[in-house]
Amino acid sequence: MRLSVCAALAIVLSPLTSFADDLSYQFETSVASSYVYRGIVQYAERDVPSSQSTAAVTLDHVAGGTVSIVAWNATAMSDYGRQPGNALEFDLSAGYTRRVGDTAITAGYMAYLFPDHMAGTPIDAAHELSLVVAHDTPYVTPFAGVYGEFVRQQGAYLTAGAGHDFKLGAFTVTPTASVGAAAYRKYLGSEQSASPHLNDVTAACAGKLDLGHGMYALARLSYAVRLTPSDLVPDMDWGMQGMQGRQSLFGAISLGVAR
Repeated sequence: MRLSVCAALAIVLSPLTSFADDLSYQFETSVASSYVYRGIVQYAERDVPSSQSTAAVTLDHVAGGTVSIVAWNATAMSDYGRQPGNALEFDLSAGYTRRVGDTAITAGYMAYLFPDHMAGTPIDAAHELSLVVAHDTPYVTPFAGVYGEFVRQQGAYLTAGAGHDFKLGAFTVTPTASVGAAAYRKYLGSEQSASPHLNDVTAACAGKLDLGHGMYALARLSYAVRLTPSDLVPDMDWGMQGMQGRQSLFGAISLGVAR
């Protein structure tokens, strides 16, 4: 009888144990010297620092792939009331990744939410469907992705680039570089359209230190150039003064834990 009970418990608990083994998580908090996204400075001034946090849950072995759910937050750390409705941002996303050999294919969805949005503007500033492909090699990992916004901006952002993790004991160095292009019927949610154009060039290098027990520290330095045509941003021409406004050099330091 005791053997039967133990066998029954093993049958009941086995799926739960398997589920726990397939479940992983990540929590990370960061301070960035500026908030720049796809080459565009998000706050009213580029010297406004940003607190940025991530919470993610990943489940492996789902229909042969991996499902991830991510919540991300950015909060302006100074001049909060002077920001154009985006001082507080929450991004919610879900993705499914399937690996075919050394190639990873990820399909996802992301909603960009701004609780302190300006009057007359929606709280949900964008909804994106995405498809990203990355291929691992021993020395470089090229990637390409398309992000279609179908509600507010009605267009797409495309990116291509390369990066790779180089491990040195407990330290990992990750250089990346990418170029982005875009086209929207309602650029940045306005009534102005944007024909296909180069949007940005971005280069970054991150250093991650494994602190043990799943904890880590990370530092990242990034440089971005906004390539948006001058007719979309009249205050940014291609002269010396305009180029100063198009360039962004920014950094971030992070602490996190991942299982």
